Amino acid sequence: MGRHHAHRRRPAAAPPGQRRQAQLGPDAPHPPRRLHRHAARPGGQVTTGAAPAAERVVLDCTLRDGGYYTNWEFDTALVRDYLALCPRLGVNVVELGYVRFHEGNWGPYGDLPGALTQELAGALPDGHGLRFAVMVDAADFAGLPPGKVGQLLADKLVDSAIPVDLVRVAVRYNRVAGCVEAVQSLREAGFGVCLNLMQIDLASEEETDACVGAAQRMGPLEALYLADSLGSLRPARTARLVRRLATGVGAPVGIHAHENQGFALHNTLVAQAEGATWLDGTVHGMGRGAGNTRTEELLAALGAEADTLQPLQELIVRHFLPLMERYRWGAGGLYGLAGLHHVHPTYVQRLEESLGQDQEAKIRAMDFLAKVPSASFTAALLESAEDHARG
Repeated sequence: MGRHHAHRRRPAAAPPGQRRQAQLGPDAPHPPRRLHRHAARPGGQVTTGAAPAAERVVLDCTLRDGGYYTNWEFDTALVRDYLALCPRLGVNVVELGYVRFHEGNWGPYGDLPGALTQELAGALPDGHGLRFAVMVDAADFAGLPPGKVGQLLADKLVDSAIPVDLVRVAVRYNRVAGCVEAVQSLREAGFGVCLNLMQIDLASEEETDACVGAAQRMGPLEALYLADSLGSLRPARTARLVRRLATGVGAPVGIHAHENQGFALHNTLVAQAEGATWLDGTVHGMGRGAGNTRTEELLAALGAEADTLQPLQELIVRHFLPLMERYRWGAGGLYGLAGLHHVHPTYVQRLEESLGQDQEAKIRAMDFLAKVPSASFTAALLESAEDHARG
């Protein structure tokens, strides 16, 4: 597939719904663009509720989040089988990986678009109806002219064999104001934009209000996401955050949950009950640290029938169980401690490698990290934790 029109410079970007409808044809359904309506209580209070199924967007980000274990290298047979299956499952959006603006040692799905070949495009059934997304890290905008980020990304993706029209921008909750112009640039280049608020559980009420204010200045967003980067969110906190974002921005709200404490699916369903419409999952929960909401469990909870889930379970047995045996993601243990104390998951991954089978040393290291600011990873703090553990 050659160049596709969604990424060419034009005076003004078409609205996201029009762009998507042009890709699928005039009669094809498309994901919602507006937040589910709120009901007013007496006294002016606002209540939220689960949106109708037609407004729901299930986004699978296995290739992106699962890549933290494989350095974004996946067997081509796995990716082909996965892409061929997603349209049959009720998945609406597939996030294909990361696009980078700086050099690094990432595998193909961590440095797109090289992996997005005609071979992969050929695995997609005709009329599949999927949208495709990539993620960019706002920290990667450093040194770039903010007003040109959109065109730079469009230029990178212009020859992709799989058309990408959605960008998810990952930004720490206290740095949202710094990427307003870059997000506007992405929209001007023709992309729909989701904003993922990383580590949002750490935000105070004032910091949450600042996030909302900055997001309002960005213009229309496809979704504003709670990203439970540290796996620390509890259901009650999830509900409060969804309500705050829903009433503050006017964009659909999404949730990207992590499984450190075993709450990933629970938090996702709580968010949905409060009005969130964009729901993330990964196949068998494969993702950074403890992993994510399992797509198979999310789809089942949303009402998928057994004959729909059967081929997904076969995909898991064929391709993902061997990966899980090797990388062993999942809830509890050190990741549970990390979630309780807002410790960055990379510390756990590195401690598992460096401390081997010395479980008491790992506990000592986590106790050290729990007592200092450790929501961001640094090699120096890891070394201090290891030294403390070896005592």
